[in-house]
This record gives sequence, C-alpha cells and structure tokens, in this order.
Amino acid sequence: MIARRALYLLTALASATAASTAAAQQPQPAPGTSPQGAASPDQPNPYDPSMQAGGLAPPPPMTPPDPLPVSSDSTAQHLDESKKEDSGRGLEIAWLNVEGGYQNVGLQTFNIDEEELTAGFISSSANGGVVGAGVGLRLLFFTVGARGRVGFFGDWQLFSAGGEVGMHIPLGKLDPHIDLGFGYAGLGSFKSAVSGAADAIAIRGFYGRISGGLDIYLSPVFSLGANASWEVLALTRPGLSSQEIERIRSETAATPQQAKADLLAAEGSSVGSALAVTAVAGLHF
Repeated sequence: MIARRALYLLTALASATAASTAAAQQPQPAPGTSPQGAASPDQPNPYDPSMQAGGLAPPPPMTPPDPLPVSSDSTAQHLDESKKEDSGRGLEIAWLNVEGGYQNVGLQTFNIDEEELTAGFISSSANGGVVGAGVGLRLLFFTVGARGRVGFFGDWQLFSAGGEVGMHIPLGKLDPHIDLGFGYAGLGSFKSAVSGAADAIAIRGFYGRISGGLDIYLSPVFSLGANASWEVLALTRPGLSSQEIERIRSETAATPQQAKADLLAAEGSSVGSALAVTAVAGLHF
C-alpha cells in the first residue's frame, strides 16, 4: 500500500516537471502585445510630450505618406494628348520656299526732286505683282540663307538678290518669324515714250529689308504662310554721255522731254522704299 502511493507521487512529480520544461522552451510574446503578435489596445503611445529635457519635447513620429495610385490608362491618355499637341516636325536643317503677292515701290520716297533720278522719262512709283524664292539653313531658332525677288510694274521691273537671316519661334504647327535682309537692287526692262531714253537709263543700288510672317506646318516637310516686308532702296543713276544725250534729243524733238535731256548728263541718286505682302509655300528638310 505504501509502495503504491509512493509510485503515484513519483509519476505526478515527473508529469509536472515535463510540463514546466515545455512551457519554459516556448517563446514568450513581447510585453504589451497579445500572444498573436498584435499590438495591445492599452499599449502606451511611444510619443509622450511630457518627456522633456531642458524644456524641449521630442518631435512627433513621422507618418509616411500614402503612395499615389498609378494608372496605366491615365499615363496612356497623357501620352496621347502630348502627341496631339506636338507637331511632329522634328529637327529642321534646310529650307526652301517660294512666294508671290503684291508690291508697292517708290523710287524717291525720301527725295522730293523727281528730276534728280529719272528726269521724268520714267515713272518713279508703281504698284504691281512680285514673285520670289529663298533657300538656306536652319539651326534651332535661327536661319541663314539667300533670297531673290522680281517685281513687275508698268514701266520697269525691280530686281533684288541678297542674304537673309531670321529668328523663328516654333509653337507646335505654328512658326512665327522675323527676318533681316541686305543685297543688290536694280531696275530693268524700262518702257518709255522715248525708246532711246529707256535704253540709256540704268538705275541700280542696294536694299535693306525687314520682314515678318507666320508659317503653318501642314506636315513635317511642307508649310504655308504669309509674309509682309518693308525695304529701303538706295539707288543711283549714272550720268549719260554727250552722245547718248544727243540721241535722246533727236528722238524727243518738239516734246517736253527734250528740255530735260540735259538733266541725264549728271549722276542722280535717290532713297526709295518698297512694301510687299506675299503668300509663301515652303519645303523643310
């Protein structure tokens, strides 16, 4: 009987010892957390304004901002809108254009003495058509090239050819620009009541031009636009020889021009101007 009770006590003691050992080996949850590892509802806030040192409180904890949602549809929409706004012109290296329109020319805009230049044998002002062409290179906003024009008028034609520099401001398909030009100008194909005078008179000089306009790119290589220009003409008429003057006298007998023939012996000069409005078609490479 005594031996049986002793055996029972030893068995109970061994079971209790094994349970204690297993409980000691199991990892314990951190203080202030539940056994499942979640934060305890009564866990104290790590930020405590009362914790001050020298009157300074620790800053509050920073909360990271929520990430912005990224939508592939929204990105594609922005790309499509940017593509529509972009002209797709690309880099332009060379250009070529032609123009045509209206021109008004006054050979003596800044001189009131008409006899000094033409002696009344040809008209000193005219209105008519003008055609021209230009070619050059472009580097981003700047262009450099050459341009030639021919103006067609009743008594004569005005020829000009020279260099040109310009500044362009690309705005999508629009290309406003301003240009400066300088070169040679001369009159030709004179028509006069006196054929001898028309053949003998020569007027030539230089021009300085400022112009501005707007081009619309219908495609990366083709544009249409309009241009307005104003130029100053510095012109000179060489004096005629005595033989040429005598020939004119013989052909102007009993006419008012005979008395003016002697005026052609001296050299004449004048400063005029020309205003032109043209339509422009261009190719861009």
